[in-house]
Amino acid sequence: MSISPTPADTSSPTMQTCLPAIGDVIVIVGSQRDAASYVGQRLAARAQGAVTGCALPAAFLRGTRNLQEPTVPPPGPAAVIDHSRDMAPGGDGDGFVRMARMTGAHHSSWAAIDVDVAHGLRSLAAWHDLVVVQKPADGGASLDGFDELLLGMGTPCLVLPTVCAPNAVFDRVVVGWDGSDAATRAIRAGLPLLAAAKDVLLLDGATRKRRNSLPVFDPMAFLARHGIDATRKRVDTTASAAGAVLLDRSRRFKADLLVMGAYGHSRLRERLLGGATRHVLTHGAIAVLLHH
Repeated sequence: MSISPTPADTSSPTMQTCLPAIGDVIVIVGSQRDAASYVGQRLAARAQGAVTGCALPAAFLRGTRNLQEPTVPPPGPAAVIDHSRDMAPGGDGDGFVRMARMTGAHHSSWAAIDVDVAHGLRSLAAWHDLVVVQKPADGGASLDGFDELLLGMGTPCLVLPTVCAPNAVFDRVVVGWDGSDAATRAIRAGLPLLAAAKDVLLLDGATRKRRNSLPVFDPMAFLARHGIDATRKRVDTTASAAGAVLLDRSRRFKADLLVMGAYGHSRLRERLLGGATRHVLTHGAIAVLLHH
């Protein structure tokens, strides 16, 4: 007599227990009570991970300084190194560390990087799994600092909009899929968030060309294998319009998170011709999980 597997053997909750956790999180701290701190700490606590608060020169995300090479604090009263008393109370990151402990993070620490920012970020990224940062209210059009986060660190980056609810909950998620390796890495990096979402929409803009004999990555099958029930919609658009289309579809879906690959083209081409990444970061008012 054969015995069929019980429903519990293949249920989604059982499969989801094998999902990778968020892990250890870097938070780029812009102010004592910014949304990035709350979201990053809660994501780390959810997986019993560690969280590191990181203060950078105030001009970093605005791209007004060349931070690719070792830098020194400027003379005089310039405020580019101001860390708002290291996010008091107590200074030296004490406020951030205390809040992380109350949130439930397994371990919390603080770093203030003033010299050779690019190298310092890469060193932190070597032992962290995710970067969380909030777009500055007066960031302007430059994205040089975000370029460094996305391209220099090699770590998935959750970019929060200037105005957002710091609850670390993303119920409705859109995945932008164009068939690139970056998009594949973004989907894999976003698995914990996708698994926790109530509704997932995959916008499929990939070409159907098979260039070699390697197995073809099917994002829908991959998500289903991890217990994630997603809806796929085909999207046909040009590369120059992809960013606008992603934002429009995300708005219509009432999404609170967009998952996508970052900088599918070279950084120079993105700057000269524009691209989906830069368009979404410049014009979007939605949280975005990016991976290069």
